[in-house]
Amino acid sequence: MSIIISVVILILSMLIQAFLQLTPGTFALFYHYALGKNSTAKTNNLSLYFILGTIVFMTITWLIIYTLILAIFCQKSDFGSDFCPWLMAGIFFAESIAGFFFYYRKGKFTALFISRQSAKNLSIHAQKVKTRSDAFILGLFAGTPELIFTLPLYIISATELMKITTIPRALIIAIYITVSIFPLFVIRTLYRCGYNLATIERLRVRAKLFVRLAICISFLLLTIATIGLGALNHG
Repeated sequence: MSIIISVVILILSMLIQAFLQLTPGTFALFYHYALGKNSTAKTNNLSLYFILGTIVFMTITWLIIYTLILAIFCQKSDFGSDFCPWLMAGIFFAESIAGFFFYYRKGKFTALFISRQSAKNLSIHAQKVKTRSDAFILGLFAGTPELIFTLPLYIISATELMKITTIPRALIIAIYITVSIFPLFVIRTLYRCGYNLATIERLRVRAKLFVRLAICISFLLLTIATIGLGALNHG
């Protein structure tokens, strides 16, 4: 039963990361500006380096957290019990409330919770991308302001990953990252099919309520799953 809950936690975590909008929003801006300065072929190439930067960021974060947790709890037999699932459940409940009420700023558009200075800096860097390394670095750091939402997901996912021995852990991490970055490939496909930034933004505006609900409900389900994990560990 504990393994089933662990799998559920991993699935919910990767879905929440797929719903988050900061990196996709930055990617949409970057692609728009790149198309204005470069050929379609070069823009497509640069976009792959942005995506690679995002993958590297997620992989490094995964490995750092996984290594730290393994080092801290290497002498313990039950990671779930030692890791205080009740505390994590409280964090996820708070994230569900924040996701619904505060993730988007008030207004008709898709402005997010991050400071206006951070949003401005991301927009400026998106405009300045000229080389593959520029695109890579933008993708590498685009998601850092969203760690307030993603860091608890990495922590609980890394903890639960330690309990799964029937499937290679590297494969699970690869699936997790692939699902999380799927929206980037969707936006890239939309641009390649002739959509522009205005059309994509309209689609994102229409999806706002769905995204808010999806983040809120997924965090609530993650709260329940983590509480169930705590009940199994402590009786």
